[in-house]
Amino acid sequence: MMKLPLTTIVILALPVSEVARADTLQLSEIDRKTEAHIRSGNTGRNVQCFAYILKDFEERKIRKSDIYVTFDDPNIDGIGVAIAETDENYTCEAGELRAWEAGEYQAVKAF
Repeated sequence: MMKLPLTTIVILALPVSEVARADTLQLSEIDRKTEAHIRSGNTGRNVQCFAYILKDFEERKIRKSDIYVTFDDPNIDGIGVAIAETDENYTCEAGELRAWEAGEYQAVKAF
């Protein structure tokens, strides 16, 4: 068995961890740079969907600190949004707002 120096092993591991990485932040923690990253990393329709669900949450007076946003997730082809301590989970994928329950989604609105 060929032994690799520790630095080589660490370097080889980096791309895998970057690909599998997903970020989840409270909406209140998202700064302009992160918001720009989310917008640039998604389709225009997914960004419209994201704005739509955030406006709905604002109208419902849900605090930004109770809203969690997931992005750069290899399992979501878009943006995930959830409300803390509830079963409300949504994604903006393929230009659709999807409501999730028990691992299955229902398309709520197309953009």
